[in-house]
Amino acid sequence: MNFREQWLAPGSGTSLERRRPETGQSLTARAAALGLSFDPRPERNGFRAEANSHGDIDEISAAIRAGRAVTAVRNGEARLFFAPDARDFQLLAARIAEQPGLRDRISITTPAAIRRLLLAANQKPLVAHAINALQRLRPDLSARRLLTRPQIVVLAVLLLGIAAAIFLTGWVAIAVLDILAGLLFLGVILIRMQAITGVAHRARQRPAELPDTDPAKLPIYSVLLPLHHEAHMVADLVAAMDQLAWPREKLDIKLIVEADDRATIAAIIALQLAAPFELIRVPPSGPRTKPKALAYALPLVRGDYVTVYDAEDRPDPLQLAEAHAAFAAGGPDLACLQAPLLIDNADANGLTALFALEYSVQFDGVLPLLATFDLPLPLGGTSNHFRRAALEWIGGWDPYNVTEDADLGVRLVRFGYRAAMLERPTYEEAPATVKSWLAQRTRWLKGWMQTVLVHLRAPQRLLREIGPKRFAGFMLTSLGSLVAAAVHPLYIATALMMLVDPARLWRANSPLLAGMAFLNLFNLVAAYFVFALLSRQTYRLRRQNRPAGALIYLPAYWVLLSIACYRALFELIIAPHHWAKTRHVGRRRRGRSPTA
Repeated sequence: MNFREQWLAPGSGTSLERRRPETGQSLTARAAALGLSFDPRPERNGFRAEANSHGDIDEISAAIRAGRAVTAVRNGEARLFFAPDARDFQLLAARIAEQPGLRDRISITTPAAIRRLLLAANQKPLVAHAINALQRLRPDLSARRLLTRPQIVVLAVLLLGIAAAIFLTGWVAIAVLDILAGLLFLGVILIRMQAITGVAHRARQRPAELPDTDPAKLPIYSVLLPLHHEAHMVADLVAAMDQLAWPREKLDIKLIVEADDRATIAAIIALQLAAPFELIRVPPSGPRTKPKALAYALPLVRGDYVTVYDAEDRPDPLQLAEAHAAFAAGGPDLACLQAPLLIDNADANGLTALFALEYSVQFDGVLPLLATFDLPLPLGGTSNHFRRAALEWIGGWDPYNVTEDADLGVRLVRFGYRAAMLERPTYEEAPATVKSWLAQRTRWLKGWMQTVLVHLRAPQRLLREIGPKRFAGFMLTSLGSLVAAAVHPLYIATALMMLVDPARLWRANSPLLAGMAFLNLFNLVAAYFVFALLSRQTYRLRRQNRPAGALIYLPAYWVLLSIACYRALFELIIAPHHWAKTRHVGRRRRGRSPTA
């Protein structure tokens, strides 16, 4: 029996069979044997813990993670709530034998109940930490402030200079700007061309087998599930998490919900989930963003490793096992692993088909190439796995950056870490309407703009911290992608103008304008051609057929991308921290075999 079969065959009797944690019934029996009461919900009986007097986030998080003991008060009565393991019961029995009066002051409960008491008592310092942790650690890396004073001066001088150049030289200045943007666009194309070679090389390689592992030696793995107005997604998400091939007593799964999202909370409570699932209510406070919710939950996680899944995600059951093996082999500077994101509703319409192609190109083509060359990875917003210690060291998620994944990919490198790719994917759902797609893509591009502004506040420091090669990679994958989205309509206009009157630019008798037109047309054709070739390669890598006819709509899709880019720029000015929620439809999945 191989590794996969051992993990995915409950009841097989192997050493890797998943085991249920100790139940409330067993704790009740043990408490009764000592003459102690068992109270699984002390908060419902009026008990409240006191807040940490110093607001020390390290002390608070250590106590919550341990979930061992807490003193709670009800009407002046103080009681110690204790969640003992088997060895603790033996020590407790000996202590009670020495001091029988302890029975009146101690109750047995569960670790989850202790965490609830501590969490309820310490919400204010936890919220403050979530909002301000990065700001306190490295204020220059926080998106809380859109522009610094030096950036405002530089931007003003740049815009005035461009306006003056256009006023004085007209089309000459516009042509120069267009050529500079075209060179960045060309850099993005060259990266995708190189990715084609990388995909071909990976296709010839045999996937590595996962090593056999003693479950007793596996660490606790924390899974964060941020949810917002997604009551209809909860049951499917929990079912997907139940498929994860990891010992249940070593899982720490947190469903993170805004406290005023009553429908989602009710859907979670209705499932009557036991360990390893735990509901985390995030007190309502600005900014109302996914990274703020994740930052709130980070001090509460118990795992050495942390991953994030979205409401519609369906990860490969062996993804945690692959990530753990990669971390073990990768060295302490490997702080993050990104799983490929694949779309499983590509056949819904042309929009979802193109979204699927785009994800295939990005996660099976471009990102593996960037990882190979040790360049900053523009992480996906889900299915990224972290060493918890490294994530805390760099300040966690920025609650003010609406594309927190892109920011983290750069910040990890600035702190001396690196990221790599996994093979086992996560299946998720693409937006099926133009309205939802446009809202989502506007938010993503706005977050990229935030990320560029944040990390270019001090370009010399960024260059010193990450080096010239990584600096160039960051500029191409971030600024280059934004510029590519912005100039695409100009490329289409150039193509249409050449079709209507091919000799028009030549009659202008300007080598600069002719060069601009040639570069625009070359980039346009090359971008389409390379995208088509790379998407075919990445689909073949997964032994799948590319959605038939999808490429016909690619020009319209990229025009939509340009519209989203300009909307993002507008939102960046009027509402930089607004989070446009993508509503998920829910499962319309066809059965698909996860990649081995």
